[in-house]
Amino acid sequence: MKKCQQCGTEVLHQEQHQDAKSKASLEILHCHHCGLIQQAHIPTEDELKIYYSHHYRTDYKSVYQPKIKYVRRAGLAALDRVHFLEKHLGKIHGQQLIDIGAGGGEFVYMAHSHGFAARGIEPNQGYSEFARQVYDMRIDTATIDALEAQSADVITMFHVLEHMPKPDAVMRKVFESLKPGGYFFVEVPNILQQDASPHNIYFKAHLYYFSEYSLRAIAEPYFEVQALESHGNLKMLFKKREAVQNFTAPSPATIELQKKVLSQKGWLSYLTVGGGWKKPLRRVSQYRAEAQIKDMSPKVLLDQLRFAKP
Repeated sequence: MKKCQQCGTEVLHQEQHQDAKSKASLEILHCHHCGLIQQAHIPTEDELKIYYSHHYRTDYKSVYQPKIKYVRRAGLAALDRVHFLEKHLGKIHGQQLIDIGAGGGEFVYMAHSHGFAARGIEPNQGYSEFARQVYDMRIDTATIDALEAQSADVITMFHVLEHMPKPDAVMRKVFESLKPGGYFFVEVPNILQQDASPHNIYFKAHLYYFSEYSLRAIAEPYFEVQALESHGNLKMLFKKREAVQNFTAPSPATIELQKKVLSQKGWLSYLTVGGGWKKPLRRVSQYRAEAQIKDMSPKVLLDQLRFAKP
């Protein structure tokens, strides 16, 4: 019997799902002790390093470097994330920020423009090279292993943790890499969100599927929760603890609540509660905006987004 990658329990519920991209079968496990949802077959770290440095971006974006429409989408998300940090941190000027999984560098550029001393780490060669050339930002072609002890005031990780083979090891590495009192800002897909299409939930590249309960449990030995947004994607801001604590699983009542919410997800809740019926209209607006930026340079586009009125 397979064990939970987080807590080691063997009490796992198994389900079969489809990869939203390839439609290949995926074996998904639900841990009844800590609530973590995970793939049954986790690749090795060496396999993942090869995949993310060479193949992931072309598999999921079909390009080796970002198209201008992806720059716009990433820029809008980056601006939202910077505003989240401004709201909850207060002072940011000169703070040392490292973005793990920096992609094309849009967030690093936005964070730098708002006062952070920002840099990034990105394993994909094409995207990290693009970020250095286009934005003149420091984006190292490297993995999280390159982080040095107590080297940052703020570490950010957006849609990266679900790809990592050992979430607890990531938490420990970030804990060690933050200065005392430092902050860790994480964003992941929210397995409980209602606005995700039932056909667009499970992916081969997503090794883990977090709720606010399972993510909190994994992080709390190392960090205290400072802020949380759970509508749509899951955003959590953590503050570094003075010392590492023992892992504590969510309560049985919380696990039952998570199971109940998951059981209620489907097309009806997606279209009504999740507002899925509005998505075609939003896509039309998005495509129109993207049609107007075909010849714009990425840096000019980000500056335009940054100074646009809300």
